Amino acid sequence: MMMKAIASVVLALALGGVSEVAAYTTSTTPPRARAAPLKMGVSHSQWVGPAAASAAAAALISSAQPAYATIEEAAIKVVDTTYPIVTSLPPKDVAPVLSKAIKLGLSADPKALVNLIRAADAALLSTDPKALVAALKVVDATAEKALAKGALPPLADVEGVAKVASSALATTDKAKVKEVTNAAISLTGSLDKFQLLATTADGAKLASKVNPQDAAAATSALLELLKEAGAQ
Repeated sequence: MMMKAIASVVLALALGGVSEVAAYTTSTTPPRARAAPLKMGVSHSQWVGPAAASAAAAALISSAQPAYATIEEAAIKVVDTTYPIVTSLPPKDVAPVLSKAIKLGLSADPKALVNLIRAADAALLSTDPKALVAALKVVDATAEKALAKGALPPLADVEGVAKVASSALATTDKAKVKEVTNAAISLTGSLDKFQLLATTADGAKLASKVNPQDAAAATSALLELLKEAGAQ
């Protein structure tokens, strides 16, 4: 049950972050200028969402090389089931929920947050450097292309990112992935309970705008990816 709850939270944050990109990319500010750190607020959520989604993807897709094909298939399934949901969610509906989710995350025990960051760093350090750099280049190129066009990347490009991420992060030590999972579980237990209830309520309202079958398929795909990555 705990893993299913975490999967749902990760999915919600990822969807929210990607949806925000659609609104953000309409800005006339040059791409490199927009890369500067932003202050906390609605504009900040436009970066924290995608960053959280990227970090989650990096941890969840990780595994040992022999299971690479299975992990790639799981990653592609996540993309294929979540992309229709992402494109159906209006950014104006996502922004308030994402903003509350960010504040909720900041309410966590600092020690628990540090432990999670350290665990994530250890997982990344266990990844093959050359493969990781190659994957990051593809991610950067895809993001730049999307920013230039002022729209979300096409499905084929997102699937390409999932494939190269799988190839690189499949070299990550599964034990390190499990440590990230354990640290994430500990962190959720330290979140402010009142903020958690408020964020959950708003998240439920947002989820009501999504086709139940699509949401179930996306959650199932994410849980399968968690399993293949060694997070369970």
